[in-house]
Amino acid sequence: MSSVFVLMMLGLSLQAQTTYTLKGNVTDNIGPVPGVSVQIKNTNMGETTDFSGNYNLEANVNPGDYTLVFRSLGLVTKELKITLGTETIVVNDVVMNSDILGLDEVVITGAGALTAKKQLGNTISSVKGLAITESASVDITGGLSGKLAGIQVTQNSGDPAGGISVRLRSASTVNGSSDPLYIIDGVIVNNNSNDILGTTSVVQNRLSDISPQDIDRIEVIKGAAAAAIYGSRASNGVVQIFTKKGQSGEPVITVSSSINFNSLRKKREFNEEPFDWASSDITNLDKVPATRYDYQDMVFDNSTGTDNYVSISGGKEDTNYFASFSHLQNDGILKSTDYERQSGRIRINQVINDWVSASFGTYFSTSKSNDQPNGGYVAGVLPTILFANNTVNPYPDADGNYPAMTFYPNIFEYIETFDFNQENKRTISDLQLTLNPLDGLKVTYILGYDNSESIGNSYIPIGTTTRVLGNASQSSISTTQLNSDLNASFDKDINDNIKSTTTGGFSWQSDKTMLSSISASGLALGVKTTNGAASISTNEIRSERSFWGGFLQQTFGFNDKLFVTGAIRLDGSSVFGKDERNQFYPKASMSYLLSEEDFWENNFGSSINSFKVRAAWGQAGNLTAIGPFDRLSNYSAISIDGSSGLIAPTRLGNADLRPERQTELEFGIDMGLFDNKVGVELTYYEQDIEDLLLARTLSPSTGFGSRVENIGTMTNKGFEALITATPIQTKDFSWSVTGTYSTNTNEVNDIEGEQFGIGNFGFSVAKNGQPLGVFYQGYYARNDDGSLLLTPGGIPQREKGSYDANGDPVPMRDASGQPTGANLSKVIGDPNPDFIASLINELKYKNFSFRLQFDAVQGVDVLSWDTRMFYRFGGGAQTGSELSGESVRGTGAANFGIAESYIEDGSYIKLREVSASYLLKDPLKGIDNVKFTLTGRNLFSIDNFSGYDPEVNMDGQSNGARGGIMGLVPIPSVIKFGVTATF
Repeated sequence: MSSVFVLMMLGLSLQAQTTYTLKGNVTDNIGPVPGVSVQIKNTNMGETTDFSGNYNLEANVNPGDYTLVFRSLGLVTKELKITLGTETIVVNDVVMNSDILGLDEVVITGAGALTAKKQLGNTISSVKGLAITESASVDITGGLSGKLAGIQVTQNSGDPAGGISVRLRSASTVNGSSDPLYIIDGVIVNNNSNDILGTTSVVQNRLSDISPQDIDRIEVIKGAAAAAIYGSRASNGVVQIFTKKGQSGEPVITVSSSINFNSLRKKREFNEEPFDWASSDITNLDKVPATRYDYQDMVFDNSTGTDNYVSISGGKEDTNYFASFSHLQNDGILKSTDYERQSGRIRINQVINDWVSASFGTYFSTSKSNDQPNGGYVAGVLPTILFANNTVNPYPDADGNYPAMTFYPNIFEYIETFDFNQENKRTISDLQLTLNPLDGLKVTYILGYDNSESIGNSYIPIGTTTRVLGNASQSSISTTQLNSDLNASFDKDINDNIKSTTTGGFSWQSDKTMLSSISASGLALGVKTTNGAASISTNEIRSERSFWGGFLQQTFGFNDKLFVTGAIRLDGSSVFGKDERNQFYPKASMSYLLSEEDFWENNFGSSINSFKVRAAWGQAGNLTAIGPFDRLSNYSAISIDGSSGLIAPTRLGNADLRPERQTELEFGIDMGLFDNKVGVELTYYEQDIEDLLLARTLSPSTGFGSRVENIGTMTNKGFEALITATPIQTKDFSWSVTGTYSTNTNEVNDIEGEQFGIGNFGFSVAKNGQPLGVFYQGYYARNDDGSLLLTPGGIPQREKGSYDANGDPVPMRDASGQPTGANLSKVIGDPNPDFIASLINELKYKNFSFRLQFDAVQGVDVLSWDTRMFYRFGGGAQTGSELSGESVRGTGAANFGIAESYIEDGSYIKLREVSASYLLKDPLKGIDNVKFTLTGRNLFSIDNFSGYDPEVNMDGQSNGARGGIMGLVPIPSVIKFGVTATF
């Protein structure tokens, strides 16, 4: 009896099954289409077309009627009914049509849940992996820049592995993170930015561990609607990354190699006057001859990098595999900096029977970077240049002594004797099971594991200006994440007109972080470690969190043109108290393909071929604003005379804290125009965030200084546009254009005390009635006509006066018309852009292709500390201007104390990418094709910024403190030449 049961469960139908070979060729209107997914509907059996558009699918099934489903990004999904009988070889050629809006594109809206894009009421966008690979970006997220509407990608440093910030739409919290949730093949992955060297300019994202060449495609879901499926960790949107998989057939080997050339895009103006002041008295205009040195030429250098990659894929019948290995070496444009990464990936897919399949994948990487402390809140090579008068020859003397340049160490002392480095190890693995036990029922289970370990080492030799006795330190951080997701979906045709899709699931996630550090000063002579140091300090932090949630979603489709969806979700997090841990979040959306109606076809069909209206509403919580123990009153351990003790906290705990709650409403239309040669996607959204977790000041009688409470609010209102067009498309030539435009208005309110500082030395603030992170500080005194009010000596000055009952500044003047009263401050700049945009042109002629991408960020202010320092210290262009008589001596020193003087327009239009490639087919026996690619990245920028690059940020991947620039390595221009061969 048990044997009969086993046969039934594992495939009773095997008694009459036959092995069929399904083959053919897939083309579109310009030729063969590689990479098309060919699948037998409602089974786990599938194949992918090769480079020539051919597919060859072996299926062990019963004779009968089946449906082949053909899917490809940018093409209309096609279903082909076939009958399998006595003929075991079945040939069908298929022609697919262009889908410029991607409405038939199948996307993953949950762990394993496949949904046609036309059913969705919220926005979701896709990017092919090839576009990421050929962007010449070291980091996956950097390659996303400009390719999607509503996504702002900012490279915060020109370090070889410099951190990158990604925002979908806008900030959604003050003290938490606005980063999206990243998922790789179903594994929720860590993209933390940990400052393990104590310098934000070299903080890396952990997605820098991933090789872009392993990416098949990326899907981006924006808005709170995403959280209904993925949970509140996805309240800022989701970036789903899908890696390459194998396909049945002969092994396919791909080998690629590239070399890149990095260079400084532009130099900053500096003091080149061959004189110096004879006296520090600004009234004394006597000068003496001086030799000026170009420090920038001494610390920056052209550099190179290489990227080598090999992969093999293949399979037979029910098993396919993919494996790859890559090695990247990239030198920085700042001397003595570099980044090296090795990585490998394995993916095995196994069809167990016609209703059960399994997949296993694992990825590992190791990386190491040599860094320099630079920028922001620490000393470094570039800060030394900012604070120095460039009359000092920095080269060491015959005895190896480095001349003092300023109160920071000599630039060559940094480059030649300091040792700052980071080492990282990463493992990402997953096990997935997919079951189709009944017609229309799909059950998916994913177990994901992600472990990252980072170590930062620093050494400062004895005798430097900042560390006379020397310093050595080591910091390590280890983060392990697990996610377990069980999801099921059931499709049912209620009748000929109504289709039902029911989806439900449960997720459990956890992460564990361990951080330890040791720092020592007073080093032993010749020793680079903490051993034997005069003073040693240690620190250790451990934290654990867990998240859980379940959801139920129901979609009804009416005549395959009207889709209505409702969902409920329950989320829980261990960081909150037991009474507030579990929160309920609803979602609703609709999508209506008006162009499928007869009246539309009859009246507008000739010009507007496709027209879809959509709307989505949803709620989600933000779980990042507090840490695992922040709801508690946390006492600090201390050693007192050899005995252990505790110090009372200044912040009182609050067990009643609840997650910040976001409610979002979005509307949109999608249109295909002029025989689907033009596609338009327009979206308007509003976000209301309440219960922001902020500190409230307490009465001294409580014995505490503050307590975190749910008191703040935030709003976002924005518009997004994506326009795609194919003006020309023939067999030999095609031209496609993609344009994006996004704008967002952010406002924070209900902050106790009106405002508080969040970075940039307190200049960036969260202030009621203002966007998050505006700059609040001193400003120029001006005349009634707006011109600067100068001192009798012709020097600008800061505004003075008093504040009215509303807290607004009121300038005051003395009898002589000069400012009087207290120094005044106001909002002087906004680092949030008015809009971001991009324009991409792609041309293809036979085997040649050309791509040009411009990115634009407009209406954004930056706080240039570089400009401030060059006002005051002798190496800047301002001192040169005063020495030459172009400006009054003392002007720079005055501007140094007026923050408005170093607020600059950070708007730019960048040539982000330009590339040309040639595909050589069948060049030699055994070689399928060879592709040659030449790519340029960040080659030029149109801007009015006085510094190197307005895109960087000294607070790294900070949520609120943005737009501050001080001593940061600029983003280099990159020219990359690559060759890819397929065997």
